[in-house]
Amino acid sequence: MPYLKVQTNESFSNKKQQSFLKECSALISFELGKPEKYVMTAFEPKIEMTLSGSAEPAMFLQLKSIGLPDTKTKDLSNKFASLVEEQLKIPKDRVYVEFMDVPRGFWGWNGILF
Repeated sequence: MPYLKVQTNESFSNKKQQSFLKECSALISFELGKPEKYVMTAFEPKIEMTLSGSAEPAMFLQLKSIGLPDTKTKDLSNKFASLVEEQLKIPKDRVYVEFMDVPRGFWGWNGILF
């Protein structure tokens, strides 16, 4: 049920995108204690984006999940920013992360609701 959407103004190879998404998937599963079989990640194609009025490399990550505890968001924000900086070379101060706790009745899978 966790879903991570990644948006950036940089281009990365499919291999680099897949590697990053797999790392994120494992991180989300571990940190939220949810089976990885339910974790979905997506890396959108390069989009026009600015941060602080600059078109320098930037990234926006959006994590949605049922039961996303606010006690985890600070640590997750740091871990995502560090992963972006390590793997994709985008500085931490050019990364925004949005967290959203989704009500169980608003998340469907396999034709049912969680």
